[in-house]
Amino acid sequence: MKTLFDIGSERKASGEHTLLLEIGRECCCYAFLHRPTKTIDRIFVSATDEFQLDNQVKELLQSLKGNTFNDVVVCSAFPQALLFPHKYFTSDYTALDVIYEQPAQKYFHDLLPEWQMVNAYSLPDSVYASLEESFSSVRYVHCYTPAIRVPNDVVADAQLSVHFSEQYIRVLLKKDMHVHLAQTYAYKTPLDVIYYLLKICYEFGLSQQEVVIILSGLVEKDSNLFTDVQQYFTQILFAGQPEIGLPSSPHPHYFFTSIYNLAACVS
Repeated sequence: MKTLFDIGSERKASGEHTLLLEIGRECCCYAFLHRPTKTIDRIFVSATDEFQLDNQVKELLQSLKGNTFNDVVVCSAFPQALLFPHKYFTSDYTALDVIYEQPAQKYFHDLLPEWQMVNAYSLPDSVYASLEESFSSVRYVHCYTPAIRVPNDVVADAQLSVHFSEQYIRVLLKKDMHVHLAQTYAYKTPLDVIYYLLKICYEFGLSQQEVVIILSGLVEKDSNLFTDVQQYFTQILFAGQPEIGLPSSPHPHYFFTSIYNLAACVS
């Protein structure tokens, strides 16, 4: 694995810590959340190879040996997820199989009663098996769920939250107090990102001048990517910081929005 960030204390976690572990096909990260003080003591982020993911997940889990956790929360960052109106959801997960055609999956769902929705998703069986072998008790959630629940200091009639990793963007559209879209897209150039955002605006009748774009993840304020987004949209913000303490770091807090959204939901 290639380490991208390792910030905070190197001390072992104690029984007062919750392990927050996010796993996706190009990136894995973990954080030690000290729940009594609502602070994150450590954040570790690594790039992964989709074709070596099983071995790299095992390596990551092995590195956590010797820590003591009060609770373990695993967040899936895999794109295999669908939002359903609560009244139409069935627990056979047929729609996931039809759309994604992914064999050897373990299925889950998150209830979002405040939105009258269900987020159904899956994890590769091999990843699930490694997690269950490593911890006596694990809670699972999908990355769309914390993103929906945590407002990041922004409430607008139409807002597009865009979270960047090195090869993917996760896009969440809230409009008129409803969630209309949660999707993951692969990109190679800034123009790929612009295309997706413009296409979403067109399909959902959003004005480029009025929609609020909320950026988070690996996007720099002085990057070509940010400059290109500014050329097409006028209201651009970076995700705010929830009431969770973060370790001291030279990096902007919005780099770690995904993990502290998860912390805000479980603290």
